[in-house]
Amino acid sequence: MGNPANLANRYRIVQPLKQLTNGQIVRGQDVTSERDVIIYTFQESDVLENEEILHWMKKASQISNKHFMQMLDYGSEDGTLYAVLRVESGSLLTDRLNDLVITGNKALTYVHELAIALREAQMKQHLAFSVDVNNLWITDQGQLRIMDRWTEGNNGRRGAPGLGLLLYQLAAKTDIPTSSMSAYSFEMSLLFAHMAEETRERAVALACKAYEGLCTFEDFQLELGGLLGIAGEKPEPRTPSYAKPSTSSEKKAVRKWLLIAPAGLSVLVLVLFLSLRSNSDYANDAKQQTTAKADPVAVATSGADFSKPSASPTPDRTATPTAEPVVAPTQLSGDSAGQDQLGVVPDLVNHTREEAEKMALDAGLRYEFFLESSSASQGTVFKQDIPPGTAVHNGDRVTFWVSKGL
Repeated sequence: MGNPANLANRYRIVQPLKQLTNGQIVRGQDVTSERDVIIYTFQESDVLENEEILHWMKKASQISNKHFMQMLDYGSEDGTLYAVLRVESGSLLTDRLNDLVITGNKALTYVHELAIALREAQMKQHLAFSVDVNNLWITDQGQLRIMDRWTEGNNGRRGAPGLGLLLYQLAAKTDIPTSSMSAYSFEMSLLFAHMAEETRERAVALACKAYEGLCTFEDFQLELGGLLGIAGEKPEPRTPSYAKPSTSSEKKAVRKWLLIAPAGLSVLVLVLFLSLRSNSDYANDAKQQTTAKADPVAVATSGADFSKPSASPTPDRTATPTAEPVVAPTQLSGDSAGQDQLGVVPDLVNHTREEAEKMALDAGLRYEFFLESSSASQGTVFKQDIPPGTAVHNGDRVTFWVSKGL
């Protein structure tokens, strides 16, 4: 694989399919065999990065699983990396989202099948690749295929959180994640509405836990099998997560641990000593213990921090790789009890950034925005993660994108 001049001489581009941050995906043809293929082409300026990607491409080419698109060729030519996949009938899942009619049971089946593929890759020490709609192909028979498994997926788009995100994307018909757990839970309730009440509640709860990263991949897969009535399914014994080759940074981390471990042991001994001493003082003289009791530690809080732990967004849940995140401090009126109050998300699209900020605050929401190239007028909002009119709690976060122009 990866012979010199292989890319230019052997393959020709038939149709561009998707633009990537540093490359593109195209439908092509192997001129030798006249076979249709999917070609990833991208560039990395760093030579070491190129070598590492080629290493993971080699491992990816060894995966033979019906849930992966078969890898036919890969290599590097004149600074361009490429991977060639065997094309099947169908298209990119992102191109079919609006046309698909997917029941809750079908969505769970999709996720369960992908979980099996993830487990196989995990057991063989492959990278933790993305499993959201942007990395999936759907055949004309309605089967999902994983495409890129040589690139590490961002947090929230791989493992159990990535499968939780996929459920939301299938339900909401969008490739944009949401930072609002209220909006997420609402979409899951609609997706699983046809199920019996107890099963529906279990499905919604499992999806939410996965999306927030509150359950392990093994636990998620086991519970998923139970929901689908797959008896006797047990996850493989827990193994180390997806691994990369040992690097100098890992060695530094080991040396750092060796340095801080003695200090940590000393702190533990000191804490035990002080604890025993305070207990002794209490037994000798209760009044002295009361007098010597430490003042409570003051914890600084922000009037804007209404978010529940589950609602805290991660960078990769809310932005494409080209986006420039800007998290704006918000000032919400009222106390924490205001979280229980319900409101609706305003329509921020076509408003200026300043107008959108004010509208979000007036609705009792926290907000976050990203600057991104768009055909929309510079400085105006062109999309938002929570649809207008969605019922939310005070303190929930809405994310919107502001055009930088073209």
